[in-house]
Amino acid sequence: MDIIGKNTINPLFFYSGKISGYITWIVMALSYFNFNIVGKELFHINSFVYSSISLVSLVFIVLSLINLGKSTRLGLPKESTDFKTNGLYKISRNPMYAGFNLLTISAILCCSNLLILLLGIYSMTVYHFIILGEEEFLEKRFGQKYLDYKNAVRRYI
Repeated sequence: MDIIGKNTINPLFFYSGKISGYITWIVMALSYFNFNIVGKELFHINSFVYSSISLVSLVFIVLSLINLGKSTRLGLPKESTDFKTNGLYKISRNPMYAGFNLLTISAILCCSNLLILLLGIYSMTVYHFIILGEEEFLEKRFGQKYLDYKNAVRRYI
């Protein structure tokens, strides 16, 4: 199994968008341990709010990884894969990305920093374009089966 697949968008945007999201998550994780490497500038949110969002996001990410199993890729698969609609994929076409976006939102709320806000927005925007490319790929690969699924299940939540 080749875990690295084909990019759905320009590789510069693909990887910089993912790295931007990872940075927001790392900064948030560090702040949980009182390593605040960015100053709080924008607003104050109760830690219960962003901690709850983080927990929900992690549940989404883990369950979607379990549901995808060996079909999980960074990018589009080069080999034949099964069309997965089980678990969270019954209620969202992109539960993993929904989880990533929720985790990024919780990082933005936790850090309350302009740089983290901008990195988070950039990351979520890139993820949206990655999803659009994946939908085009799935439509070509699975045809009417995917179109029926697309009409029945929302893109996010």
